[in-house]
Amino acid sequence: MTTTVLTRLRGTARAAWQIVRGVVGENAYERYLAHHHRNHPGEEPLGEREFWRRHVDSQDARPGSRCC
Repeated sequence: MTTTVLTRLRGTARAAWQIVRGVVGENAYERYLAHHHRNHPGEEPLGEREFWRRHVDSQDARPGSRCC
């Protein structure tokens, strides 16, 4: 019984962490890769470093309603 409770607790914590990552945008690169593989098969995606550089530059150019 304890194992089942711990397994469920871990699953819940993992799901909550993924929600937090989505809210703060930490999973943007993973979403980009999924989009890229779906819509641009055979093309090389940006590396993670280049993706984040472009992502931040884009946000700086169009700040919108961000708090910072």
